[in-house]
Amino acid sequence: MANTEKLFDPDLIFFEDASSFEELFQSVGGKLLEKKLVNPGYIEAMTEREKNFPTGLDLSVVNPDSLSVAIPHTEVEYCNWKGVVVARLKEPIAFHNMISPDKTVPVKYAFFILNNEKNSQTNLLSYLMGFFTSGDKVSELDSLNTKEEIYQFITK
Repeated sequence: MANTEKLFDPDLIFFEDASSFEELFQSVGGKLLEKKLVNPGYIEAMTEREKNFPTGLDLSVVNPDSLSVAIPHTEVEYCNWKGVVVARLKEPIAFHNMISPDKTVPVKYAFFILNNEKNSQTNLLSYLMGFFTSGDKVSELDSLNTKEEIYQFITK
């Protein structure tokens, strides 16, 4: 697995106030476009993909008290960087469940996977899955207040 410090960047940890995943994707996608980390079409491609292949992950199966997360991502041609962008939501928003798409889960954190290399998405996904399922990491994340604290926590 790649060095976790290279997968995350404190400048790519966002505190968002959105009421839907579409609004969240517009906000985060706009910031990523400004930083030239994604190409035009990224927001639309990701929104469309989320509707067809939901990314909400119900972590209550791992820990009944855990907050749920989402792992939005899209095809490599929309990405100019490889890594993970973290968005903490002010209030949870509904994402459809990855495993049971007819159900929704209240998501407090979205981990956007950006990947400009074919065949390496599974590494990023398996790293994140390991992170989410070891202990109650997401609730611990929620006790942190700054980008720097979150960055230190997710890269340790």
